[in-house]
Amino acid sequence: MRQFSSCVFLFLALPATAQEADWQLISQSGNRDQVINWYVDASSIVRTDDYLRALLRTSWSVPQYGPDETAYQSTTYVNYFDCGKRMIAYTGNTYYENVEPIGVPVHEEPELPLTALQFQAVTPGSAGETRLDFVCKYRAKQIMT
Repeated sequence: MRQFSSCVFLFLALPATAQEADWQLISQSGNRDQVINWYVDASSIVRTDDYLRALLRTSWSVPQYGPDETAYQSTTYVNYFDCGKRMIAYTGNTYYENVEPIGVPVHEEPELPLTALQFQAVTPGSAGETRLDFVCKYRAKQIMT
């Protein structure tokens, strides 16, 4: 029994290294031939310098194809949000074969440092504006990295 108790204690003392994503559907568009869903991992939203940083996901109901004709149906990526200026920067795209971001990615692009990113103004009424509005409501909360 003592060995069992020690094992349980050690297991509970280990840090949680992989937090499960909290994907929140924030936008959907398309038609009967193709539906596009946009999600934010609400558990990933953190303050970084003067920006909010979050992991986002886009999924398609039908396969998309990259320049090399590799099929994918979802992608995850990092967004930085400048809530005051209403601007977004993207980096670190990872592409998956399935609608859910599981398994081995079919393509990955590295996450660039914040100083190398190009921020773009969001277009009113766009999916980008929807993402910005969702994430920036966390601005008032004390989210720190």
